[in-house]
Amino acid sequence: MISLLLALSLAQTPDAVPAQSGPQEVRAPLQSCEMTPSGWLCSYQMPAVILRGVPPGTVVLTEPSAGSASGAPTVPTLVPPVEINSAEADRQARLIARCADASWMSLCLPGDRREARILRDAANARAALRGEVTRLLSEDKCDEAVRAALAGADITLAWEVRTFCAASPAMTGPATAGAATVPN
Repeated sequence: MISLLLALSLAQTPDAVPAQSGPQEVRAPLQSCEMTPSGWLCSYQMPAVILRGVPPGTVVLTEPSAGSASGAPTVPTLVPPVEINSAEADRQARLIARCADASWMSLCLPGDRREARILRDAANARAALRGEVTRLLSEDKCDEAVRAALAGADITLAWEVRTFCAASPAMTGPATAGAATVPN
């Protein structure tokens, strides 16, 4: 009986709510409450609210206002992808060296071992991809080197290859369109 009175008193909302000019607080209405051996268990109906958060470290692009926009569209500049910082790279290298092939007697936690193996496999795959791209560049095959880097899902390497091919006049192909060719 007490729980029913408590539920009814909590579920009632005042009739006259003053209007707020800013963002309004939405409360979850109480559906039911019951007494369990471990205490009270209450159920609430969640309001239909969409939360839109931005993960830390992301860049939010906004459209320029209509008054400040000029007639000519702006061309985005190509910036290199962001690499991990040196402290994180050092931590990963130490983890690989210490835990990737560690025996059962080492002081590595199972999570550290898994992470070290994943990092080691990724580093080996990057090294193999870099070797393949370097071989293609040594054969003056810029387009194939860019395709190989993109097929290996390494955008940074593809960006480096395009920059290298654009700076090298001896390389030919669409990746170096406009570059002068040197006859052999």
